[in-house]
Amino acid sequence: MPREDPPVYVRCSDPNVICETQNMGPGEPRDVFLKVASGPSPEIKDFFVTIYADRWLATPVQTWQVHLHSLQRVDVSCVTGQRTRLALVLRGMQTVRKVKAFSSHPQELTTDPRGVFVLPPHGVQDLHVGVRPRRAGSRFVHLNLVDVDAHQLVASWLVCLSCRPPLISKAFEITLPAGGGKGANKRITYTNPYPSPRAYRLHSDHPRLLQFKEDAFQVGGGETYTIGLRFASRREAGEEEILIYINDHEDKNEETFCVKVIYQ
Repeated sequence: MPREDPPVYVRCSDPNVICETQNMGPGEPRDVFLKVASGPSPEIKDFFVTIYADRWLATPVQTWQVHLHSLQRVDVSCVTGQRTRLALVLRGMQTVRKVKAFSSHPQELTTDPRGVFVLPPHGVQDLHVGVRPRRAGSRFVHLNLVDVDAHQLVASWLVCLSCRPPLISKAFEITLPAGGGKGANKRITYTNPYPSPRAYRLHSDHPRLLQFKEDAFQVGGGETYTIGLRFASRREAGEEEILIYINDHEDKNEETFCVKVIYQ
């Protein structure tokens, strides 16, 4: 008969935390389950979890220190390469506070005000957030509002992104030498489908591999504009698909080009 693993016992320093262990089978890792009631954002709850090898709790095997951060969840559905805007409500405290917002992904999530600003007491104001994801899929972005004088966390959000890819209107393929040498300049054209002049901005999902001669341009109604591209070299041989986003003055995606770069 297979030998049974000796039982283990778990205890928590916080009596309000429910903890237990479950034996998944001989030789299998044991699961420790914790059930904790989280508080309002940005509350942080600290406690210890200790694993014992005997029922008398005299032989501790491991001790864990747990920091539980309570975050306010915000769900955002967006399109890759296109800016999605939303507003988060900020409520003032009892005193005036100088605060600043910090993002875990500053290249994809920006805030307005961008720098330090004043949060008046007992007042309500909006923190404007812009999200422009570089790749499709689901992921989390952390956004914190910090008191810059007291170095305290004022508010904290967990931004849950659900990003879908844009429609590809044109596809190109180019070949570049690998080995880390010089890059290459290329040109593609874009025709304004509207009868009136339009202003556009250019973005890429691989800014390290592709830069534009001009990040913004204007083109007349029905006219064609030549977009200058600067491709950086890469040491490794292989293939890379680079998306070029052509956005309007509101940063909404008009068209998306896909350039397949073959490094050899």
